Amino acid sequence: MDNSELVELVKTNLSHQQLWDSVRSFKLSNSDTWMVNGLPPHKLSNDDEELETEWILPVELQQYNSGNMTLEMADQFFAELKCRRIILGIVNDDGTVVYYFMYKGLHKPKKN
Repeated sequence: MDNSELVELVKTNLSHQQLWDSVRSFKLSNSDTWMVNGLPPHKLSNDDEELETEWILPVELQQYNSGNMTLEMADQFFAELKCRRIILGIVNDDGTVVYYFMYKGLHKPKKN
């Protein structure tokens, strides 16, 4: 899964629209996949205790829908990054980006 062309779009969105700090891109060592990481301006979930660096995986909407994202790939990402969640940055063909949390294993529902 080579997503290098989506990385700049997601980095720009995070930096200029979402106002994240220290946004950088990294190539994972075991694949052709590029990830983005950065520090959000505020906590992203009520379950978060403090701000921490978040990892974002840029994917195209068609790639997400067609099943090119597998559980095996997700397991590899979590194993290499050693993080509790990865944020999917899903890019539509018109350039809009939406973000969804992807947790490793089961995660209890958000508190209201």
